[in-house]
Amino acid sequence: MVDTRWRTVLAVAPYLVLGLLVAFELLSQWGRPERLLPTLALCAAYGLWVLTMRTLPFPWRDRPAAVAVFLAGAIVLNLVLVLREGTFGFLAIATFSFAYSLASWPWELLPVAGTAVVAGLAQSSGFGADPAGVAGTVAVILLNTVVMCGLSFGLHRAEQNLHRTAVQDERTRLAREIHDTLAQGFTGIITQLQAAEQAPDEPTRRRHADAALALARDGLAEARRSVQALRPTVLEQTSLADALGGVARSWSSRTGIASTVTVSGTARPLPTETEVALLRTAQEALANVERHAAARRVAVALRLGDDRVRLEVRDDGRGFDAVDRVQRASAEEGGYGLIAMRERLESAAGSLEVDSRPGRGTVVRAEVRA
Repeated sequence: MVDTRWRTVLAVAPYLVLGLLVAFELLSQWGRPERLLPTLALCAAYGLWVLTMRTLPFPWRDRPAAVAVFLAGAIVLNLVLVLREGTFGFLAIATFSFAYSLASWPWELLPVAGTAVVAGLAQSSGFGADPAGVAGTVAVILLNTVVMCGLSFGLHRAEQNLHRTAVQDERTRLAREIHDTLAQGFTGIITQLQAAEQAPDEPTRRRHADAALALARDGLAEARRSVQALRPTVLEQTSLADALGGVARSWSSRTGIASTVTVSGTARPLPTETEVALLRTAQEALANVERHAAARRVAVALRLGDDRVRLEVRDDGRGFDAVDRVQRASAEEGGYGLIAMRERLESAAGSLEVDSRPGRGTVVRAEVRA
């Protein structure tokens, strides 16, 4: 399958290189029609071959058999042109691009090696027919074949590494999303259900049960959207500032902890990745306050600067040893929240700072380039 990075090259390069070579041939062979006309006919055949087999949108052009026929025909036409005139070795640029892009691994080694032979013959066209010349031609062909097939192998390995990296990044993203949606939601649901069990009267029990049900519904919707890499529901309908206000109000009504949200600076559209990173950081910070801080109030501040956006979540809870907590943070110890916040912000070209001391509350600061 043709990589999107090659589409422009494959569409333009063959005709551009062929046009330059035809112009050179006209200048160098003008006045020698017996030499010029057959070469021009071969050039026209190469161009028509590419036009018919690759440029025109025939439905069969990407079938493996059609690709194999096209590559074989392009290599043969390139070879015939090189045998007539060594300068047509430059046409191998286009032929190589087809060989690297259209054939799947390891079958691409066949057209790559065939094109390398054509390029080697062009490069050694002036060596002569004596034993030294033949040996030199063979050496050049072998060198071309080894180098170009080695390049093919290197590109294949690089593509594999990029794929593995992409897979790992996607796994990390999903882990963060699952933590930000399912884990937080389950924690809130458990908290509300435990509160419902200990409720002194039916209205209080019903309030906690309704809150747990609402969390379950929101978590399901967020999980579906997160897995699909879409914006969180709350950001689809409002700005980041309003979304933070809505999250804080909902959190306060559920936990009974007072919260305030302040926004400073000029509001403006932000990249989706930035908004998601800051919203998730706020949600995680509030979830940590609910689970660990025993706070009475929380202040959320969003500052929109000219080139940076800063989010601060400050609580007056029990605090903790921030250095020790970060060093020991792991998923097994329940510290994945700090890791998830930091990784998410770093993926958005941002940074995370946690300032806390036992008995003196906690401040979570997130900063992202706008």
